[in-house]
Amino acid sequence: MNKKIILTFIGFYLPGYKSGGPVRTISNLLNTLSNDYSFKIITRNKDILENLPYEGIKADEWTKNSNCSIYYSGFKVGLRKIIASTEFDSYYLNSLFDFSFSIKVILLLFFNLIPRKQIIIAPRGELSKGALSLKQFKKKIYLTIAKILNLYKNVVWHASNNYEADDIKLVFGEKAAVKIASDIPDFNLPKVIPNRSKIKNNLNIIFISSITPKKNLYFVIEILNKIKGEYKLDIYGPIKSNKYWQKCLNKINENHKNKITYKGSIPNSELYKIYPLYDLLFLPTLGENFGHVIFESLFYGIPVLSSGTTPWDKLDNFKAGWNINLNDRNKYIETIESLIKMDDDQFSIYRKGTIEYITWLKNNNDYYTDNLKLFL
Repeated sequence: MNKKIILTFIGFYLPGYKSGGPVRTISNLLNTLSNDYSFKIITRNKDILENLPYEGIKADEWTKNSNCSIYYSGFKVGLRKIIASTEFDSYYLNSLFDFSFSIKVILLLFFNLIPRKQIIIAPRGELSKGALSLKQFKKKIYLTIAKILNLYKNVVWHASNNYEADDIKLVFGEKAAVKIASDIPDFNLPKVIPNRSKIKNNLNIIFISSITPKKNLYFVIEILNKIKGEYKLDIYGPIKSNKYWQKCLNKINENHKNKITYKGSIPNSELYKIYPLYDLLFLPTLGENFGHVIFESLFYGIPVLSSGTTPWDKLDNFKAGWNINLNDRNKYIETIESLIKMDDDQFSIYRKGTIEYITWLKNNNDYYTDNLKLFL
């Protein structure tokens, strides 16, 4: 029996890594489902923020990979022509607002210029309240036009959790067809035996994410400016907005400049070396539909301080971290200052909590079945 072919659109994919979570989401999905479905991926031939194409990869033709076929587009061939010449059963779009790899497909379908087949769209958190608050004028115009033209009437929406399902229905109505399937964590990450202890009256903090308003680095700096006690913050991630990055730099209090360091971007394959160097992940994001860096941090025994706008709503239950409303700045300050004062014995309860959370996650979620049903 021939496997169903899923034509998957994503703005950036492997070997790229700077675009963040969606790359890992699709990679993990393929690793899990490639025995059940055939995946064909259409993506750009370079990573985000890069001008040069990937080395050793031919653009504008299909390349066979270990678990899929990939078309690395240099935009020399029109999307309509690529789709028309490709055999497949379903469209799978991994964005709502990416013009080249989502909106263009929807418009081609609207004008009957490409074959009509099952359409699945994963907004990847783009419809959360926090995400919609950024560049909101453009998004509001597009969504208004989309509703008037009924561009998404035959779409199946892929929500990563119940919160995202609610976000989708808030925008597209209660009758929107939504399937819920969580992003698949990579439980096969390289194992690392931690060999450092939490030092009393000190705290090593990591922020690892794209430098964009949505990830809220500015808030991190705002809070740390008010901290009494010794800490170190290392920032990892691509600078996607130079204007926002400069705003963050300008916010750093003169007395704290020597405590904050930008470390640049790091390939996903190297992350296992980085997390164990720290005591705390501080990610007060405006919204995540999953949050791979949160999973990775917990996997490596690093508790998480976040905003409560992610699916990781059991951080407090497991003593694996803290979900604190962004309006409660004093609570953030109190929590960090309390952590600074802890010695290794006091802090160990939170490291233990991360392990318990990951164990619970693995034993209480059927990632395979939920994602398998997406394409039925």
